[in-house]
Amino acid sequence: MAMLVFDFDGVLHDSRERAWRCYRQARTEMELGALPDLAGPGDLPLVYRGVLSASLTRWVDFEVAERFCKRHAELTARAAADEPHGLLPELIGPLAGLAAGPGYAVVTGSHHTTVRTLLARDLTEKAMPRILLSRDEPGSKTDRLRDLRTRYGAGAYVGDTGSDVRHAHAAGLSAIAVAYGYASREDLAAAGPDRILATPADLAAWCRAHTGARGVAPAPAPSRAT
Repeated sequence: MAMLVFDFDGVLHDSRERAWRCYRQARTEMELGALPDLAGPGDLPLVYRGVLSASLTRWVDFEVAERFCKRHAELTARAAADEPHGLLPELIGPLAGLAAGPGYAVVTGSHHTTVRTLLARDLTEKAMPRILLSRDEPGSKTDRLRDLRTRYGAGAYVGDTGSDVRHAHAAGLSAIAVAYGYASREDLAAAGPDRILATPADLAAWCRAHTGARGVAPAPAPSRAT
């Protein structure tokens, strides 16, 4: 069984509400009225077409878009502590099954500490990803995925944007897209993924099929006592 690799936000964790709030905050702080005024998380596909910074160049120049993305990442990292949830509940058991079998990795554009903290809300140490690569490590997403394929035999990358699909194919991996994340189904389809999964339950079933498990019970969550 080949190792699977996952994006985090929009795939394993639903951060759309937080991303929308921080988008609006950064837009106001930077006085970027040229950017769309998104009414709610459901409008995120309007700006998440591939790489966010490149998508924003439809309204602002690249340098401004890069500054906006950096500020947006800072705000979303700070706001993560107030997230009411960690992983999508349907995926806790399948991830534990993968950890006990071929292992899995996470390659994300979010900060390492943020992602690990949110994962640890619902996973035991044994169920955590074998490898976690974030925006804090050097190299492009394609480089990281190619390295995971070469060194660990990774076979597929699961993402939620057209950019994720293109990075997977560029690295020689199968591209699995989920339609419940940041991008529209149309954007995903245009990128040419090998498969599109509609819901977290569909992704959970696909993961279980990968491990050959009919049903993996969720691992007990770590204690959250304060």
